[in-house]
Amino acid sequence: MRLLLPLLLLAAISVNAQTYKESLGLRLNGGVIFNSHSGSVHETAQIVDCGELTSGSGIGPAFSLGLEFPFAPSIGLGVELGYSNRSGTFTRVNSYPMRDSLTGNDVTMLTDYDFEATLHYVEISPSVIIPIIGSFDRRTLGFSIGPRIALPVAKSYVQRETVTSPSNAVFIVDGQRTQERILSEGELISPSSMLFGASAGVESFIPIGEHVALVPRISADYFFTNVVTDAEWKLFGVRAEIGIRWSSGTTTQPPPPPPAVVVVPAMPAPPRIALQLTGFTGEVVTGNELRASTPIVNAVFFDSASSDVPPLYRRKRENTTFSTDPVEAHGWLLLRIASIIEANPNARIILEGATGGPTTEQEGVALAARRAEAVRSILVDLGVPSSVISIKSSVLPRVPSNSEFAGGRAENRRVDIVVQNAPLQRWVSAEEFAVAQGTLTVRAVLSGGAPDARPQNMVLTVNGRDTVVMTSVIENGLRFDMAIAPSQTTIPVTVMASAGGAISQRDTILDVTKLPRRSIALQTDKFDAVLRFDYNSAELSENEKNLLRQLAEQVQENSTIIIEGSADVLGSEDRNRILSEQRGSNTEQFMRSVANKNLNFKTSTRTDKYSDDTPQGRFLNRSIHVRILQAP
Repeated sequence: MRLLLPLLLLAAISVNAQTYKESLGLRLNGGVIFNSHSGSVHETAQIVDCGELTSGSGIGPAFSLGLEFPFAPSIGLGVELGYSNRSGTFTRVNSYPMRDSLTGNDVTMLTDYDFEATLHYVEISPSVIIPIIGSFDRRTLGFSIGPRIALPVAKSYVQRETVTSPSNAVFIVDGQRTQERILSEGELISPSSMLFGASAGVESFIPIGEHVALVPRISADYFFTNVVTDAEWKLFGVRAEIGIRWSSGTTTQPPPPPPAVVVVPAMPAPPRIALQLTGFTGEVVTGNELRASTPIVNAVFFDSASSDVPPLYRRKRENTTFSTDPVEAHGWLLLRIASIIEANPNARIILEGATGGPTTEQEGVALAARRAEAVRSILVDLGVPSSVISIKSSVLPRVPSNSEFAGGRAENRRVDIVVQNAPLQRWVSAEEFAVAQGTLTVRAVLSGGAPDARPQNMVLTVNGRDTVVMTSVIENGLRFDMAIAPSQTTIPVTVMASAGGAISQRDTILDVTKLPRRSIALQTDKFDAVLRFDYNSAELSENEKNLLRQLAEQVQENSTIIIEGSADVLGSEDRNRILSEQRGSNTEQFMRSVANKNLNFKTSTRTDKYSDDTPQGRFLNRSIHVRILQAP
């Protein structure tokens, strides 16, 4: 790299030392002209006098070929030959008194009078060019000014008149009724043989090659000569053009540079890291962990007037674990029910089919029965004996939602799955766990590399966890923890070190049977349980009471029970707030009544809710959330 930089510097100096002198510039321009016509036109040559015309406008193309001759870096002369379309249209409004043939009333007829002039010119424009920013052949901003001569090559006109008011007024032309007529058209017979004027413009070079540039330009033209010889008619134009310019000249080569002195620097050794695992001190911590299973909404919801089970509900046992998100887990409902029945041979199922109500689903009980039969068919396909399933049908569910709301009607279109002689949900369970934790001693030495580029820090990674250490510290103790099975005897450990572009990795196996073991009390930091309530109800069911009794028995003395009441979006905001508070308060009162130990309670309303966009989400929001803070 040190050798390359002097060579590049010498090459750049050599290129910049070359002297280029332009002798001729050739450019080709194209763009549009915005024309403005002014004067007093109404009696020229053969046109029909329909009132004085004072102003007009038009737009047309313009093309030119130009040569440029530099006199000095700061000034030059240019000349261009081109074609310009300076056509335009004069307009005015005329009024005529007339009598309405239908009503006999005197009215005023208004017309739009247009004088359309087609004017094409061959133009010659010498100019003085002054670069404001940059040199003549590379002007970032330039200004040009000079005279302009225009020779007419096309000079025709059309006079047109159109009725605008009243809507039933017409002209009679050759016995035909029309609202637009041509007054006159043809060649202008009194055009000026030459127009003399002046031009001024600004432009900028955009290089696209060594001697080629794009040149956008804005120019203004004004002609002192009238367009015709027998009327006052002046032309003013603004040209917006883009051109391409080629530069021709000579390049003077500088004298050759002196030979470069090549200094070959000493190349440092590539960086490398010597990595060693020198020891591990730690322990295996074992214990039980209290967790809550994913809450279950035991109802299948249907589309309006349909008895087809929606595709949301899975129908096949697959090698996948159902989602831990309660709303998404609803798609596994039928699979979970089939598993409960399989694990409890004495269990029975009652399928209670219902509709959205007589006003929205007129089929009533017949539709509710078909929905229940559709759910039974899937459960039988999943291995549930048909003999353990019974069906009930009704227009509305046993606990209906408010049919005044669209969401309430959607919730009533369901089949409730009532499971008897088996727990529908087990959300209080103790799970045994083990964690290997401690300190892993790592020795990492960085060597090689350029001394001035030596990094100050090194990243040590143990099983995916990064720790930043100083490269000057050779030996470091890194925190290590890894969940293992209670009966596991060895654990794999991967250590990586990276710094200054060098990477090193070491793999080893730790024998956890040689580590001391320590058992800790029941862990509850990951416990988050959901208990559901019926619509518009704050009363605990017997099932929820049994689960709360289990919880009160398992938690430690002086633990804090956090209870958060919740409600769905249906109903008024005040009613939902009161219902959330009642659900939390009733839960706290019940747990205080059954607890045989000192427990602390924090009861509030929950703000973090499930989405209310689906029936199952609203069912889950009619609930309380229970968490536990372990006593210190």
